[in-house]
Amino acid sequence: MVIMSQQKKFSKSRKPKLPRKRKKACIKAQGRASYYSTVNLAKVEGEWPCKFWVNSTVEIKPVMINGAVALIPTPAQYW
Repeated sequence: MVIMSQQKKFSKSRKPKLPRKRKKACIKAQGRASYYSTVNLAKVEGEWPCKFWVNSTVEIKPVMINGAVALIPTPAQYW
């Protein structure tokens, strides 16, 4: 009698990052703290692909959620 253990295959999640030149431009425009907070948030949420917003293009738009109006920041452009 052969007993096989049930093992789950865990895939390592990819680190969210931008290409080198875009990363440098993003950090120069928005700051290192903003870049790394986006990376850490994507790691926590497990979001792939990670979307880096261009902060100057973020518009606050009203959206109806459960009958109430909520102001949601919506980016118009990504890095």
